[in-house]
Formats: sequence, C-alpha cells, structure tokens
Amino acid sequence: MNLMKKTYLLLFTLFFIIVISVSAWLALQTIKNESLNNIRNSLQTVTKTSYEALHIWISLRKKSLIEIVQDEAIISLTKKMLTIQKKGGDFISSAELQSLRQIMRHKMNIHQDIGFFVIAPNKVNIASSRDNNINQQNIIYINRRALLSRIFSGETLFVPPIQSDVPLLSSNGKYIANVPTTFIGSPVKTKDGDVIAVLTLRLDPSSDFTRVTQLGRIGDSGETYAFDSKGILITSSRFDHQLQKIGLVDVRGQGMLTIRITDPGGNMLTGYKPKMNNSDLPLTLMAKNAVSGKSGFNVDGYRDYRGVPVFGSWIWDKDLGFGLTTEIDVEEALIPYYKTRLVVLLVVLVVVILSVGSFLLWFTMERKSESSQKLALVKLELEVEERTKELRELSYKDGLTGVANRRMFDQTLQKEWQRGQREQQALALLMIDIDFFKSYNDLYGHQQGDACLINVANTLNNQIRRSSDLFARYGGEEFVVLLPNTSLEEARTIAKSYCLKIIEADIVHDKTEIEGLSLVSISVGVSSIVPSVFIDKAQLITDADEKLYLAKTKGRNRVE
Repeated sequence: MNLMKKTYLLLFTLFFIIVISVSAWLALQTIKNESLNNIRNSLQTVTKTSYEALHIWISLRKKSLIEIVQDEAIISLTKKMLTIQKKGGDFISSAELQSLRQIMRHKMNIHQDIGFFVIAPNKVNIASSRDNNINQQNIIYINRRALLSRIFSGETLFVPPIQSDVPLLSSNGKYIANVPTTFIGSPVKTKDGDVIAVLTLRLDPSSDFTRVTQLGRIGDSGETYAFDSKGILITSSRFDHQLQKIGLVDVRGQGMLTIRITDPGGNMLTGYKPKMNNSDLPLTLMAKNAVSGKSGFNVDGYRDYRGVPVFGSWIWDKDLGFGLTTEIDVEEALIPYYKTRLVVLLVVLVVVILSVGSFLLWFTMERKSESSQKLALVKLELEVEERTKELRELSYKDGLTGVANRRMFDQTLQKEWQRGQREQQALALLMIDIDFFKSYNDLYGHQQGDACLINVANTLNNQIRRSSDLFARYGGEEFVVLLPNTSLEEARTIAKSYCLKIIEADIVHDKTEIEGLSLVSISVGVSSIVPSVFIDKAQLITDADEKLYLAKTKGRNRVE
C-alpha cells in the first residue's frame, strides 16, 4: 500500500472530523442563541402581560373606591365621626359607626373585601369593620407611611401587602394571625375639595392580587411574583412546599411577606446551606437591579431565592412601589436545546465513528475498501445535511400551532420587500387578532385556549392558495398574512373571507362581548404598499397594526 495514500487518507479523515465537529459546534451555538432569544421574549411577554393585568385590576379597584368615597352618605358620616373624635366621644357605640358599617358591608360584598378603615388626619382609625381597630394608630401609617401621606395629599393608591394587625378568616374557616393583607385607599373630600379623612378597603392579597401573577407561570418551574423595595416577596410563592422543606419558612407556612429575595450562594434544594443569615445575604441579581429602578432581563442565568439557577425578566413600577418578575429554572428552559444538542452530538459521534471505521476498512482492504468508504461518507454527509435541514425547518415553525413563526415572517418580509422594490409590485399585509381571547382563556383555561389558537391557525393557514403567500403566528393571539403582488382591494376581500371562515369554524366563545355572537371571531387590519427605497418596510406593519386597532375599537369581527 502506498504510504503517501495512507498519509493523505489519514489527514483527510482527521480534517473531515474537525470540520464536522466545528460545524456542529457553530450550529449548536446558533441554536442556543436562538433558544435564549426565544426564552427572553417569552419571559418578557409574560412579565409585561402580568404587569398590565395587575394595572388593570388595580385601576378597576381604584375606580370602585373613588365612587364609594364620593357617596354623600359616607362623606356625611365621616364628618360626624370626626366631630365625635374632636369631642372625645365614644366611636364604638355611636349610631354613625353602625350606619357606616351597614353601608360599607353592602359595598364590600361586591368584591368580597374583608374590611375597611376610616382614618383621621392624625392617622388614627375613627371607623372600622372591627371594634378593636378603632382609636388605634392605622396599620398603613405604621408600615407604609409614605403611601398614606400620598393618599392624604389627594391620590388614590394601592398599598402592597403587609402583615395584618388582626387575625383574619382563612379559607378553611379559621382565624389566623400575622397573615398578609393589602389595601386600596382614597381620600374623603368635602365639596370644596378639602381632604378630611382617608377611606381604605382591606383586600385579601392571596386572591385577585396573587391570582393575576399566577397566570404567568410557565411550565413546571416558571413563576411570576411581586416584591417590594426591600426585596420582600409580596405575592404567594409557587414553591411554598420547597421553602418549607429547606427551612426558609415554617411548616405549613408561606413565602409571602416571609421571604426576602436574596441569593443564598448555592442551590438549597440540593442541600446547600447558606453561610450567613438571610438578612445579611445580598439580593438576587434580579432583585438588586429591580429595586434600584432598573427593569430588564437575564438569560445568562442567576440564582433565585432558593439558590436554583434561573432565567428572568423583571419590571419595576416606581408609582406602585413594587416590582414584578417572571423566572423559570434554567434546566427546564433549556430542555429543547439539550435535546437538540444530544441529537447533533450523536450525529457527530456517528460520523466520527464511521469515519474512523471507514479509514480502517480502507487501510485493511486496500482499493476495495476505498469505494466502500466513499459511499459511506456520502451517505453520512446526506444524513447530516438532512438532519441539519430538519433542524433549520423547526426553527422557522411556531412551537404551538405548527405554522410559520415570527422569525420566518421577518425574513420573508425582507425578501418580498426587496422583490417589490425591483418589480414595483404592491405588497399587502393582514394583521389578525382573535377577539376577546383573554376572556376565552379565563373562561375555558389555557389548555383549551391553546386548542383554540391551533384551530384558528389551521383554519386560516388552509386558506393560503399561492406559494408566494405566507401565513405566520406573530405572537400571542396575533397572526399575519403576507401577500406579494396584492392590491389593497384584493387584500380586503381575502381578509373578509378569513373573518367568515373563522365564524364558520363554529368555535364556541360564551364570553365574547360582540353583540349577537357567541363564537370565536377575528379582527383584521389590512395595509398594502408598493415598496420603495424611500419607505421602510416597518411602515407596512405599522399601517396594518393601526388598522387592526381601528377594527377592534369599532367593535371587532371586522376588517379595516
């Protein structure tokens, strides 16, 4: 056997293995970066959605309380209670207190509130649903003094959870001391606009306030929670059972108002014991940034209050005085990437083994083995190419609905925009939103909501007739249809047919607010532009999005 041939073949085999390994490494880096971007986008979307939901809930509660403090009967009774205080009279036995309690009992039943305070300017309770709170310094003044001052200055504010000053009735019918409680407060004003007192409603933070954040739980380890400026957890923790197990809270205790969001220095779930007391530990990377007023995200990984490595996104609200974060364990978040990496590494391992085997076979069988080796290498290259193609196709598909994803849409839009510039042909875009989808999710649950998204996506995707057209999921309950060489009138006609198809799909929606309709429907914004070097392609999206907003403001289930 020729020594030169053996040397060349050995060098070629080594070079081939190196190329495959480097290519696999680069592919894995690309896939990992894309996975991290998707994780970041998901976390930010959930955080923002939960944050907006909290704002909506708080705004509704503020509006409700403002209506209460404007009640003439409440204003009149408050003035009389202040007169009693000034004269040093007995609040508890007064007819005014009983009348006020009767009025407030009716109003509190509307939202299942658990108590109220009327607070005099000296920060003493002059009325309450409980006798033992009257003539006492108000709990909000003791724990959230700055917020109470702002309410006395004329603002209506949400007061984040604090420990209750009295035992409260739990869901099992027992009174429990030192449980979390929260308030909504608003000033009681005279006709001249002078603030004479403050009326607060006591809310149960484990109900609506916590439930809104619990909607943002992703997977088995995802958690959305709120915390105050000291880094104290002010909503229920998803991991109370774990916190009890590792000793961060008492047995049958809870993390709310107990856990300070600190980095213990290691994973306590695997047995790590912090070397300092919780009060001396530094805040987690997320909490440290948030309480300093910085909203952001992290997909490099950091330890949460259990010491578990997580990815996270967070928002700090200076006006409300608390932050909101969504986190998910790194291990769970990267499962899709780990599976892909395993497949790629197995393929590389197979390639390496077969390459070395082919070289040895050629070495022992001379010319005959050379032919077999070439065939094996060709086969392996085809397998690698096909697998790489499959992985690439997966990166362009939406994980839930199976249709094209945002990444595919962005790349196709760039390509079609350039083509439209060259050929001076109109490029149309349909921006589609499922009407009242949040109400659908709240009524039927997220599993049924996912099924609804899949049904709508399949129904609309089946209407695509040209190979040049693209239907894609844009995000959440929004979809887009890109229509090259399509005028505005043609696009409008197509959009109307889509609206009709969704109605014909007969997906029941008992919480839609569209009069005379109890089915899932869609609203569509339509735009069409002849691409030009003087126009940015983002204008096409902006126009369609504005028309979608117009369609929704005009009543939904329509095309604009």
